[in-house]
Amino acid sequence: MNRIAAATRLHLISWHGLVLWPWGILLSSFLINVVIFAAIGDQGQGQNTPGGLVSIYIVVFVAFVQLVTQGFPFALGLSVTRRSFYLGTALLALGQAVLFGFGLYLFKLAEDATDGWGLSLRFFGIPFLTQDNGILQILVFTVPFVLAGFAGMVGGVIFQRWGTNGVYTLMLTSIIGTGGLAALITWQQQWMELGNWFADQPTLTLIVGWPILIAAALAGSGYAAIRRATA
Repeated sequence: MNRIAAATRLHLISWHGLVLWPWGILLSSFLINVVIFAAIGDQGQGQNTPGGLVSIYIVVFVAFVQLVTQGFPFALGLSVTRRSFYLGTALLALGQAVLFGFGLYLFKLAEDATDGWGLSLRFFGIPFLTQDNGILQILVFTVPFVLAGFAGMVGGVIFQRWGTNGVYTLMLTSIIGTGGLAALITWQQQWMELGNWFADQPTLTLIVGWPILIAAALAGSGYAAIRRATA
């Protein structure tokens, strides 16, 4: 456990990439939206719902890609085992997800208390994601961070294990797989049924349940792949 904790602390050397960039980009997007909606005026309660919140999840994904690609060779040089490095990175991803999820929840409370910052702006309290229970709301914010973190870790591991060719192969496979699935659904004329299936799913299932399962699968595959990765 001490080795895992040491690997986690190793990542905190680059804490600015884990904290400053995600929140800096998110708050920049938020301020831009405040200026825009203040300029155009109130468009009605709950109508001003931009998608800027997704920016913090994208930056977290990129940050964990960099943590692996830049931190893995350094960790091996310090005699940190692959297992300790991966588990330490995973522990960091989980801890960061909880803290960031709680941070977004605090911003949502402030947004609710000020009636959308006085502009009917729903930047943090996106209607589709809003939960009446505070714990569930934090969970809704937190789980996508877990998914973004583990997805970034897997991306970094793939680069370390197979290099650029591995990344391009993954991209090509994803494109072919997605395109083939879309073609199959179109051929079977199942788009309406698929849309209805998604519409019938509870928010917690879509935002918490499925992402948790995907994150678990990514965590397992990343752990298997990093055991043969080299610096």
